[in-house]
Amino acid sequence: MKKFSTKQFYLKLRGTFQKVAWRKLMCNNQGLPKWIFILRLAALGRLYTKDRLFKWGVTQDQFCLLCGQDHESLAHLFFTCETTAQLWKKLLNWIGVTRNPMVWEDELQWGMQHASGSSSRAEVYRMLLAVAVYHVWMERNYRVFQGKQQSIEVVARPIVQEIHFRDSMKVKIAKWLESLNYYPA
Repeated sequence: MKKFSTKQFYLKLRGTFQKVAWRKLMCNNQGLPKWIFILRLAALGRLYTKDRLFKWGVTQDQFCLLCGQDHESLAHLFFTCETTAQLWKKLLNWIGVTRNPMVWEDELQWGMQHASGSSSRAEVYRMLLAVAVYHVWMERNYRVFQGKQQSIEVVARPIVQEIHFRDSMKVKIAKWLESLNYYPA
């Protein structure tokens, strides 16, 4: 008889799962847990956007509350919506990434390729992605449930300030963040 191993028994019961490619954007992220939770739901396609609610018969209106021009879907909301594209472009320029916003899947792919390391820029990008997705989702919910809206500048300021605050404790990242503005133009 072979020797019993609790670990091997557990691994047999659990089974094998394929690792998702975007796991490093979540696991190595120093952001708040609520940011990472919303980012994870977005990456899994589990946020209750209007297109999903329409399929279930919960809502009749599918238009995006941020731009009012297209149907609200996960791909539209993050970052092809005119409003969120402007916000994301402003935030990318703030950290020195000079490119236009891409569709959601391409943003995740770009993040997996360029922000999986331990450099200051990579760590800030991972956190920026999480906090931007969180704040876009919160702005969307703010417009849905309270009927009020905020400008891009009002949404961008707390994003930048929260990143400065979260990373001010890390010497390596704090030095790099000192060169960045607290209020991106």
